[in-house]
Amino acid sequence: MEYRGKHYTIVQGVGPHSWKWKVDLEENNVKTGEAKSRDAAKNTVIWLIDRALASKAAKPSAPSD
Repeated sequence: MEYRGKHYTIVQGVGPHSWKWKVDLEENNVKTGEAKSRDAAKNTVIWLIDRALASKAAKPSAPSD
């Protein structure tokens, strides 16, 4: 799946309340984790992607003379 140009996957784990997620934020920056529901996993992935993209946009530029 994809959100804002970033690829992520969510798969069900072995247990009934186990969902595993993985998101490729950048070339060498991959985050993984587990959640108790599919919705919780998706919320985590979306939050991570939004945070990563916001930190790129918020970097100030050098002042011009």
